[in-house]
Amino acid sequence: MPSYRLFGFILAICGLAPTNASQGQSILYGNPSVSEPVVLERAIPSSTIEPAVPTGLPEEVIEQHLQALPNSAFDKRASDEIWLISSRHLCSRHASIDSLDVKKRVNGSHWQTESVHSLLGPDPTGMNRPIVVFVHGNRWTLDKAIRRGLQTYDQTIIPWNDAPSLRFVIWTWPSDAIPGPIRDVKVKASKADQHAFHFARFLQSVAPPTQLSVMGYSYGGRVSLGALHLMGGGRIDGYHLTNAPPALSGVSQRINLTLVVPAIRNNCLIGTRAQAYSQINRLFLVYNNNDRYLNLFKFTRFGGKNPALGYTGVCGLSRLPGHTFRVDQFNASRAVGTDHDFLEYISDQRVETRLRAHLLSPQR
Repeated sequence: MPSYRLFGFILAICGLAPTNASQGQSILYGNPSVSEPVVLERAIPSSTIEPAVPTGLPEEVIEQHLQALPNSAFDKRASDEIWLISSRHLCSRHASIDSLDVKKRVNGSHWQTESVHSLLGPDPTGMNRPIVVFVHGNRWTLDKAIRRGLQTYDQTIIPWNDAPSLRFVIWTWPSDAIPGPIRDVKVKASKADQHAFHFARFLQSVAPPTQLSVMGYSYGGRVSLGALHLMGGGRIDGYHLTNAPPALSGVSQRINLTLVVPAIRNNCLIGTRAQAYSQINRLFLVYNNNDRYLNLFKFTRFGGKNPALGYTGVCGLSRLPGHTFRVDQFNASRAVGTDHDFLEYISDQRVETRLRAHLLSPQR
């Protein structure tokens, strides 16, 4: 295989840093050299909120507008909350959830430092709002992770008239590019597996009555499946969760999982991540067998010779219990083409419609 093809793949397949802010301090994330207007949160009815980019526009126009808008332009429904949780600064897979960097979006582009327990504790509204978590892909900076998270909320939740009040979480892990494309993709696979432990501890700490939904894009799908595998009692690199509550190990089927072109081998649900399925209520998988970068996944070797799950769909689907009603797969090749670009997916109405149908599916 020509080396330039592998180089191109690695650049595409494969983005929160800790701060010294004290509890309750507001932090402005983004490029400090760019002045963005601050849009204050408005206590107005959710029905009057419109997405920053109208969904009726052509997909390429939506993508261009999403790319150009400042973060402060993305509003939220009055009854929702937007959170930012980072494990970027954690070096050990054994760190507790108290070590996570947790912030809540207030006053437009500002993020207020909070304790993780302020999110995991009783919902102050008394409504026990669902928690939806977005996990980004590789080679994403902090700023890009925030931007894509807000864009996902804007395109997915705001136009959804029947969506209940919810808490939307942008989960960010250390995915910044490192020198050497081959080294980058291999190191990030290891980091994704390591930070799956932090994500698992967070998910298992959410009180069981709370409805949970996870969206993982590309390597974010690897983080997500790793976390669910650990919650189901599985091991990664020989390690397991030592403090997994009995109620969340083994058969749980609690979490609605959406995977968008995940960069992990296609037989992982019957192999290296076999315990993940026990934690999944419904699985919505967006794959693309025209993705020119995922097509080269099998040549990276660390995934064996198997193609990517995001390229072929689930290998061994018939071996997954209840797959006929628990697993929905959508080939986005006609909608997206050969690109491995997250904006292409969230700007496609067919993907959005199916995503909403699965995101808050009631537990069976």
